[in-house]
Amino acid sequence: MEEVESDKLKSHLIDHKSHEIRTYMTRIIGMTDLTLMTELTEEQLDYLTIIKSSTKLLLKVLNDVLDYSKILVGKVNIEQVPFDMRETINEVVGIFTLAAQQKNIQLRLNSLDKSIPEKLIGDATRLKQVLSNLISNSVNFTDNGEVTIQVVIGEQDDISMQLKFIVTDTGAGVPEEKLVRLVKSFSPDESIHRLESEGAGLAISQKLVELMKGKIYVESTEGIGSKFYFTAVFGIQGKGGCLPSKQ
Repeated sequence: MEEVESDKLKSHLIDHKSHEIRTYMTRIIGMTDLTLMTELTEEQLDYLTIIKSSTKLLLKVLNDVLDYSKILVGKVNIEQVPFDMRETINEVVGIFTLAAQQKNIQLRLNSLDKSIPEKLIGDATRLKQVLSNLISNSVNFTDNGEVTIQVVIGEQDDISMQLKFIVTDTGAGVPEEKLVRLVKSFSPDESIHRLESEGAGLAISQKLVELMKGKIYVESTEGIGSKFYFTAVFGIQGKGGCLPSKQ
């Protein structure tokens, strides 16, 4: 009980302080954008671009920590609203298309099961967050080849449908000893350690997937590539919708 109260207090403090920090960081980004619109030397342009990208990265780290603190104290709810799965997937792929092109690698939606209904019920925002984390990792660690996304149907009944999302890359892969630690870190008691050692993205993704009644897995071979995949359950619109319960 004391531990729960302590987590809530920490979460409240993080909420309060992170709001202040984000306000100042957003101002830095805004002023940098304005300065980038002025007449600059090539050297100044390079420096300001680095300032902007670094500040945006810090803002993402801050948001990740805030998200994780909310998850720990049960403040994250999974929405239960209709959304277009195809539109959602294509939007996420579009976000990383330019980054992939700049690295001369191919990013594509390899397949999306045609049997998936046009509309499902669930949390499109959290789904995009998980997919973005996995795709971002794959693009960052792939220098040659491609990153592909697949969506296939798993178990289903009259009111709900499980989907499997697969992100495959031809990147550097994960050495066997590190892969063992990474797989182990998907257990709840290791999440804090992974937050510190592997980055907040995967730790948050794991927790969000659990809230969507799914699991996350990884397969990797050093020098060949990696495959991250996760499952999630969605309601079928117009059939009662067996939805992930709110926390």
